[in-house]
Amino acid sequence: MSQLWMLEDMEPWPDEPAVGAVFTPTTYWASREQMELPAEVCTEVAARVDAVTADGRTEWVAHLGNGFSTMMGDGRLVGDVILHGCLVWDRYLWLDFRSKPRGSLRVLDRAGVLVQQEAWIATRHPGVFSVVPSGPLEYHQRDSVPAGFGIRWKASVVETVASGVEATQSFRSS
Repeated sequence: MSQLWMLEDMEPWPDEPAVGAVFTPTTYWASREQMELPAEVCTEVAARVDAVTADGRTEWVAHLGNGFSTMMGDGRLVGDVILHGCLVWDRYLWLDFRSKPRGSLRVLDRAGVLVQQEAWIATRHPGVFSVVPSGPLEYHQRDSVPAGFGIRWKASVVETVASGVEATQSFRSS
């Protein structure tokens, strides 16, 4: 299986998977256009997208190989397709979808972060600011965040792992 990019939100969970870890995240697929992603974190991957019915609603599941599946936001693509974008690990995926993606990933590299310019607006409370992001997302290697920018997403390189391989780390997901 080819390497994929996966974005991870900045939730304060103490569960960052280590390089080499096998884990079972709940993910959805984000296209470059959908999230205005920089090219550096986008991958092309062959997939089979199926429409499934769960609790009376139609959802779309992309099968990426090795028993790994991820959710799709809409049904524009169905059947055998080429996806362009990246995985997004969403610990709250169950709020939006009734189907549960399956399969495991191995972390190959905790490569970098997506950052965005930030304006700090003073509030009426001394020392408290409202942070307002603006401009496009930019990819930077870890520990190279430019001044005036804030981290929006952690970016990792992952690969799917064949079904039956035990996860080496357990994380909170639905």
